Amino acid sequence: MRKELKILIVANIALLFSIIYYTFDLLTLCIDDTFKDAFSDEQLNPPKTSNSTLSEDRPRLIPKIIHQTYKTDDIPEQWVEGRQKCIDLHADYTYILWTDEKSDSFIKEKYPWFLDTFRSYEYPIERADAIRYFILSHYGGVYIDLDDGCERRLDALLTVPAFLRKTSPTGVSNDVMGSVPGHPFFLKVIKSLKHYKKNWYIPYMTIMGSTGPLFISVVWKQYKRWSSTAENGAVRILQPADYKMHNNSFFSISKGSSWHTGDANFMKILENHILSCVVTGFIFGFFILYGEFTFYTWLCSGPFNNKRHYIQWLGDKLKLLKWKIISSSGKDKEKTPAHARYEFNSKSRRSRKDSNVPYDSIFIDIESNHAKFTDLS
Repeated sequence: MRKELKILIVANIALLFSIIYYTFDLLTLCIDDTFKDAFSDEQLNPPKTSNSTLSEDRPRLIPKIIHQTYKTDDIPEQWVEGRQKCIDLHADYTYILWTDEKSDSFIKEKYPWFLDTFRSYEYPIERADAIRYFILSHYGGVYIDLDDGCERRLDALLTVPAFLRKTSPTGVSNDVMGSVPGHPFFLKVIKSLKHYKKNWYIPYMTIMGSTGPLFISVVWKQYKRWSSTAENGAVRILQPADYKMHNNSFFSISKGSSWHTGDANFMKILENHILSCVVTGFIFGFFILYGEFTFYTWLCSGPFNNKRHYIQWLGDKLKLLKWKIISSSGKDKEKTPAHARYEFNSKSRRSRKDSNVPYDSIFIDIESNHAKFTDLS
């Protein structure tokens, strides 16, 4: 096997392993089974006794606090009804609306190590995402996006240490979450925010990957892989049927997204044309392989196949460059480029007979008016 082919194969294997290493969590999200972490039907819809009380009086672990975020206290009209339903259904809960000003003050006071990162986020929704993780870790309670309206009481969700909701097509979302104060999962989330603060140049992907659903899905996978799965550290998953659009669902969705920018429409189109995206990916991969094949054939047929010639040529160029630098500094004005080439060649070649002295050496002596060549007597 040619040496060039071996190098190309090793380079491709290294590239493949690098891609798998950096995208492993994303790849495993596609095959993740959220049902083993799901709420059971008995947990969410327990049978009732004749006196309309729960047959099993399970303790409430998550505090009765509802958190929501918006830039000001002036809530858009399309979300007012859903928000008010959550407040009316939970009169015994504490309700907190986190405005931009209140969020900044909270981070400054409680988590000053994160303040610079918090303020440096390019998009406001990134700060709205980040603050929800900190307040759940600090106070506990249930976070609900403003475009999620409540359809029933949340008491059944408070019986576990923490919960997220399943999203489509894979992973979890951050629009509805609950936690006890100091839960290890949310501690991991807030510690991971700095690491994942990256600009992907597409607003949708930047938001998703830095603080949004993609970010929390990746951290959730890492948490399940490396952290304790004991009951007090468990994270339960609310399934789509329990989330919305069913008789016993907890939430309903209001019109209008609270964060999507214009490029989100393009991403939605891609989501609806998965097969076309796969075909395009294969075509792109084919062109990459074809480009590598073209590069390999050029490598084998080009001047670089003669390694010794190339190294000698490169060394000569470096020697000449060194002489030019010395010459420009005025340290050696006597030598010409021909001197430099001859000195390099004389060191790298074996001794020769006088009749085989390179022309450069004769040229040097003539220019210096050597007596050997100028005496015509």
